[in-house]
Amino acid sequence: ADDYITKPFAIEELLARIRVAISRQRRLSGDDTTLRRGDLILDRSAHNVSYKEEPIELTAREFSLLEYLLQNKNQVVSRDKMLNEVWGFDYMGETNVVDVYISYLRNKIDQRFGIPLIETVRGVGYVIRQEHR
Repeated sequence: ADDYITKPFAIEELLARIRVAISRQRRLSGDDTTLRRGDLILDRSAHNVSYKEEPIELTAREFSLLEYLLQNKNQVVSRDKMLNEVWGFDYMGETNVVDVYISYLRNKIDQRFGIPLIETVRGVGYVIRQEHR
C-alpha cells in the first residue's frame, strides 16, 4: 500500500490520490521518462532538466511543477489544479505559492535562455505550448 484515506473523505481527495499513485507508478515503470518542449528536456528517470544539453538545476518542487506543466502541454492549467496536483490536496500554505514557483522557473529557464516557455493566461492559469505563438 502506498497511501490510505480515512472516512469520511471527499471524492476529489480520492481522485487526486489516485492520480498521484498512477503518476508514481508510471515513473517507477519507466513509461514516458522524457518530456520535451523544443530543446528543453525533462528526464524523469534521471531527475534532471536541460536546455540544449546545458543542465538546469531545479528544486524538487520546481521539477514537479515543470513536469506537471509539460505533461499538460497545450492545456491551460489553473492555479488550484496545480496546487492539488503538485503540492497535494491537503496543502494549507499560501495561495500565491504557484505564482512564486512559476517565477522561479521563469528566472531559471525563460530569462536565462531567452525562451518564452511558460505563458500566463490571465484569470485562468498557466500553459506551456508546443510552439510559442
